[in-house]
Amino acid sequence: MKRGSVKRVFSIAKVSGVLFLLMFTHGFASEKALPVVGGEKVVAMVNDEPITLKEFEQELNALPEAERSKNREALLNRLINTRLIIQEAIRMGLHEIPELKNRVDVFSRVTLRDELMERHVRNIKPDEKEVEKGYKASVKEWNIKSILFDKEEDAKRMEKAIKEGKDFDETLKKFLTDKKGKGEAEAKYLKGKDLLPEISEAVSKMEVGSISPILRIQAGFVILKIEGVRFPEDPEAKVRARQEVLRKMQKDSLLKYEKALKEKYAKVNQEVLKSLDFESKEPGFEKLLKDKRVVAQIKGENPITVGEMTEYLRQQLYHGVERAVESKRLNKRKSQILDEMIHKRVFEKEALRLGIDKSESYKRKVKDYENSLIFGAFVKKALAPDVQLKEEELRAYYDQHVKEYTYPEMMKIYSLGFSKREDAEKAIITLRQGTDFQWLKANAEGQVDKNAAGVLNFDGNLLTTKDLPENVQKSVSGARAGDFRFFAGPKDYFYVLYIQEVVPPKPQPYPEAREKIARKIYDEKLTKALEEYAAKLRALSDVKVYLKDN
Repeated sequence: MKRGSVKRVFSIAKVSGVLFLLMFTHGFASEKALPVVGGEKVVAMVNDEPITLKEFEQELNALPEAERSKNREALLNRLINTRLIIQEAIRMGLHEIPELKNRVDVFSRVTLRDELMERHVRNIKPDEKEVEKGYKASVKEWNIKSILFDKEEDAKRMEKAIKEGKDFDETLKKFLTDKKGKGEAEAKYLKGKDLLPEISEAVSKMEVGSISPILRIQAGFVILKIEGVRFPEDPEAKVRARQEVLRKMQKDSLLKYEKALKEKYAKVNQEVLKSLDFESKEPGFEKLLKDKRVVAQIKGENPITVGEMTEYLRQQLYHGVERAVESKRLNKRKSQILDEMIHKRVFEKEALRLGIDKSESYKRKVKDYENSLIFGAFVKKALAPDVQLKEEELRAYYDQHVKEYTYPEMMKIYSLGFSKREDAEKAIITLRQGTDFQWLKANAEGQVDKNAAGVLNFDGNLLTTKDLPENVQKSVSGARAGDFRFFAGPKDYFYVLYIQEVVPPKPQPYPEAREKIARKIYDEKLTKALEEYAAKLRALSDVKVYLKDN
């Protein structure tokens, strides 16, 4: 703390210290009795600077609902401490740091444009006809009968039989019975997202009762028939459809608005734009940075010059100008770069015309952002340099909390998927009797195509047990290397899980855990230093608290 600031705050504390103590001893005033400052109810005053009820409620509502009632006093204390730190940082002049001021300026411009766009789309309502159309497309299910052939000639024989007038169902059953194809005689309802892209595209163009031509997929050749369609009720899908339609309508409206603003305020000098060559050695990129020629006029504002446009481009070249010039990709971005610059200028101009910079929403967002930077600058300058870590304390923490730094259990799992429970259970019995897993995989009947939609595949990769799907975790819990486990999965598929290898949990070596431990202890020390500093400021400050903790 600066010497001058200590003296100033101390003089205030002489008359307020007892009052502050009594407020916390006897409780707070009710919300109805809160004083009003500048038209806003306030919950506290910190050196004559108000913390409003609105600020308090916004922070409170950001907490999980279950924690709000029990954390009101802690939250208010945190807001007071934060305000004290920011005030101290301002007294130290940290708000005048050029980098900080530049970041606030950039943020304020972005926020100005965002506020304008938000205002423009605020009253747009989704078209309910489009919502219903999108909703139906998302929940639509096709009742499909299908057969998969390994050989194209078998698929062609079935296709020929159907074209000759043979009944689809009878033909399908015959090919399944003769084991010329794989599938089931019964139809299944499936959503578009559950189908392979090739199948989904074909199905979307088919009518109920129609039969597809031969469809080529990675696993073979498919022929299918649409038995029916349905649209199941799904409230969540309706919400998603409404949001999607709204987003599209907002986007379309903003594009029209942008076009209108550009026509209103901007005029591009196409001749200058066309003549610009960022990749040429003459005049060269560096000289273009000083070029004062006008690329676009902005009504009532300074124009966009070649130099400004070149600088804007340069700031986006993270790998340097020379590499970009060599790759011959700068000139392709001319129109895009200018379009972005004009977009920013015309939206800012329109926002200022509408007085958005004077709105409470805008001013609060900018002020909150500035305060966060000031707070961070104070922590970095006044507190962080004094936070020291000792190797022995890191090691001691590791020894005391070694269970927290442990590699999780891992398993190497292979799977076989079946369409019928009895086939999966039969396979497990066979494996436990000594049958080789790879042999069974090649010969067991009733297996589902591993590329079919919704099929889980475990191909022997080493996986962290806790990252497996919850039902799979339960199935393999306590397994040892060489075990076989049964798993009833989603989509009516049943699995044999072969646990080839189990890697038990083990402590992480100290050198590997050290960085995480150091970060944790550093954060704890920094937090403690911040709380202690805030306590000193608070003891020497004029803090009045009005909100009663109900």
